[in-house]
Amino acid sequence: MALYMQNIYPLKPGPYSLPYAVISNIAIVLCFIPFLLLGWKKMRQVNTYCVLGIYWFLNGLVNLLALDFAHFSVSNLFLRQLNMYYNLAEAPLVLLAFACAQSGRGRRQLLLVLLLLVAGESFLTVLHKHNFPATTVILALGLLLIIAYSLTGLVQYIKKMEHTRFENSMVFVYGSLLFAYGSFLIIYIFAHIHASGGAENDTDSFLLYYISLLLSSAVTSAGLWSYGIRNSHQHDYSLPDNRTSDHRNDHRNDHRSRYSSSSS
Repeated sequence: MALYMQNIYPLKPGPYSLPYAVISNIAIVLCFIPFLLLGWKKMRQVNTYCVLGIYWFLNGLVNLLALDFAHFSVSNLFLRQLNMYYNLAEAPLVLLAFACAQSGRGRRQLLLVLLLLVAGESFLTVLHKHNFPATTVILALGLLLIIAYSLTGLVQYIKKMEHTRFENSMVFVYGSLLFAYGSFLIIYIFAHIHASGGAENDTDSFLLYYISLLLSSAVTSAGLWSYGIRNSHQHDYSLPDNRTSDHRNDHRNDHRSRYSSSSS
């Protein structure tokens, strides 16, 4: 959830100015790490990681422009439109990543929820012409869905006794997104329900937002890194069809040929 900011950064001199600047800048830099990890070939072969990399790249880009980090000449109207379109695409992207990480019935269910969410967003956007109530409903629905499926992913992980490298990396993703969107839900409540809190409450919300963004991007990057640094000869055959069938069959055939040669 990207927060649109106007005349918030840089902050006026005060107790929050330096921590806010440091935390927000580090958080934005960390947002690009999952995308950069796609430089590993075996990371690019997993669709889940590709979707997560795109999600975090867009997240970092939107926040970078909103902070005017590099003093871009970006109009307020453009930022509002960019923030609106990103908020529409954010929840579907996360659900798509979750769907890619599943298989069978779980994947089909997530894809159905994803299609219904996109249809609902499109209907509300056309019906209400991007007004405040429509945006509020869309954001709330996306937040609740991401929190629910992040929690579901963690519960499924805990129920299993043995885990693959892919599942071990995804538990970082589920945990980080659950924490981040739980924090965003708190921010959402204060921003949209208690909207008359003044500039001081806005500053607190933005600081909490960037702390959550920093921790979430860091934990996600750690999870993806833990998968990427494995030796190239170790293959995770239980990936939920995230690679092409030819690529997976080549690895299985190579594994079988090694086993046959060692037995002979």
